[in-house]
Amino acid sequence: MKKHLSALMVMTSLAVPPTAQAEYLWSFADIGLHYLDWTSRTTHRTSKQSHKDDFAYLELEGGAGFSWGELYGFFDWENPFNNRHDKPGSEQRYTFKNTNRIYLWDSGFNLYTHLYGTYGSPNGRNFHDVMGLYGIGYNFKLDNFWYKPFIAKPYTDQTYYSGNNGYVFGWVAGYDFTLWGEKFALTNWSEYEFDRADKYAKGNGGRDGLNGAQALWWKPNSKITTGIQYRYADNKLGESFLQDGIIYSVKYNF
Repeated sequence: MKKHLSALMVMTSLAVPPTAQAEYLWSFADIGLHYLDWTSRTTHRTSKQSHKDDFAYLELEGGAGFSWGELYGFFDWENPFNNRHDKPGSEQRYTFKNTNRIYLWDSGFNLYTHLYGTYGSPNGRNFHDVMGLYGIGYNFKLDNFWYKPFIAKPYTDQTYYSGNNGYVFGWVAGYDFTLWGEKFALTNWSEYEFDRADKYAKGNGGRDGLNGAQALWWKPNSKITTGIQYRYADNKLGESFLQDGIIYSVKYNF
């Protein structure tokens, strides 16, 4: 893992000109309360392996843009009202994500890095699943629509497997619009994994898989955002079939 991180640092240093000034362009931050309600089919079918129980989570989220690139991240505290060593699926867990895009001048392309991890400790057995990605991204914007795809090489470090793990093609996208005088937004994030390592593939449904969420957000005022998200994962999250559910969200914007 260290050699991959070292290579990533070198790539980043080459992408940012020595004379570049970090001109601040935009930022956002919020704290949210979310509830993920898995479908009954998902809860039933995962009961013997990955234990997909419904859960609430608190989230700190934020991002910023500069002349040289942009940053995004969140930290989730899952099942905050449960015991830290509760049964699998109901225990407290901690999840984080960080993405960075270092612009390659004015080309629209960027160096893309992405780190995601989740940690839990059911019945005292520590579980972790961390994935680091490094690759190339692209930023596209047209009026109120934006689309940011990437293709990257992942390195996985988890309880059951550590090593290189194929490739990921993914994106984040959104569309802001006004309806009946109210502000709304449609957003989507998706990650398609392919050519996975054999050992990892055996525990996640095969050599490829899909993970993501489609969301509709309502912004009644500058401080409050509410939303509903359709969450999906196919051949992912420790199972070989489609898992899905609905996330109900409310955020306070700083």
